[in-house]
Amino acid sequence: MDKKIFNIVFGAALVASFFLAFYSFFGASITGLDMVTAKGGDWQKYLILLIPICGLLLLLGEFNNDNTVLPRSIVTWLPFLTVLYIIIVKPLIDGAAFGDIFKAIGKGYGIGMWIAIVASIVVAFYRPKAR
Repeated sequence: MDKKIFNIVFGAALVASFFLAFYSFFGASITGLDMVTAKGGDWQKYLILLIPICGLLLLLGEFNNDNTVLPRSIVTWLPFLTVLYIIIVKPLIDGAAFGDIFKAIGKGYGIGMWIAIVASIVVAFYRPKAR
């Protein structure tokens, strides 16, 4: 897979994951958009917006012949760091025990969260060659 197709596919995956179910509990699901637009909460709920924004910047960068607003290294690492924050750091800040965080990983995640996790890891660590 060359660089252009890679960035288009994974940029679209990051954007799409925001609109799919991030969490699923007892048949009810919460999308990233639902989490951001919900009443209440604190500033941390807006960090989820970094995932689709970076995906959109990847897409726009490829359609604009690699002319981007931010460097590619920032755009590829921000979704990964956001996912790490959601999964590990935020529960630690909220007072969860470190061992309990790793026991709970994967429980209640929806398809959107799984796509965001996989796409952010691949985008952060894989560097395709341009053809």
